[in-house]
Amino acid sequence: MSSPNFAHRRKHPRVDVEWPVTMMTPEGEMDGTIANISAGGAYIRCGTLLSKNDLFILAILIQDREECWIGAEVIWIDIPLSPDAEPIPVGMGIRFTNISAEDLRFLTDTVAQYS
Repeated sequence: MSSPNFAHRRKHPRVDVEWPVTMMTPEGEMDGTIANISAGGAYIRCGTLLSKNDLFILAILIQDREECWIGAEVIWIDIPLSPDAEPIPVGMGIRFTNISAEDLRFLTDTVAQYS
């Protein structure tokens, strides 16, 4: 899923994935799932709302690889409602703010492989 408001401004191609993540925020740890990712950011689904511009540390858990620890910032928030008006998992567009060269290479190679 991508935000129609931001899709045309993307600098990097995205690919759909389903990677578990842990977000380290000032309020504590939160778990979520990356729905799509690029070398510059990701779309994360989770059950807890962060605010636009919130900064946090993202731990991406990828099978057969050490965790990626990445600094990130919330760029936009998507709160869809189910038909009975109950909130469903929150979606957030995030931008990577601090990423190691090795993790950036891994993400770039992953996106290139699946796009």
